Amino acid sequence: MYQPRYPSFSISRSASRSALGQSLEDAAPRGQALQSLAETDSLRSRFFSWRGASGRRYVCSVFQSGEDSFVADVTNGVVIGVAREGVTTRPVCVFLAQERARRRLREIARELGVAEWHVHFCADAASLRDLSASLLN
Repeated sequence: MYQPRYPSFSISRSASRSALGQSLEDAAPRGQALQSLAETDSLRSRFFSWRGASGRRYVCSVFQSGEDSFVADVTNGVVIGVAREGVTTRPVCVFLAQERARRRLREIARELGVAEWHVHFCADAASLRDLSASLLN
């Protein structure tokens, strides 16, 4: 079983599934852009929602990997590292925001191919468990 280098940090197993012949779309959990923002050019790319294992919907603010310094300053939330391949959005890690330093975010982004950070503000450990169970299995 995989042992993460970072406490309370989960990494997706979908990369190993892809190596076994399963497409990224088959292995990827289902998140979606917010329909209410579909007609807005400035906001539609800044928000995304993910479903937890419980069925609860988590709306996240989206930050590009170059916006690591802002994400590192978040003190209360769940952070989802997201890789993009074409139009496919694939979460590759999930962790509580206060556990990461700015330098570590850049290392994680480089190591896991993170293109975006999705942040669900005002989250707790229960939200982390719910999202991890849904997004990374």
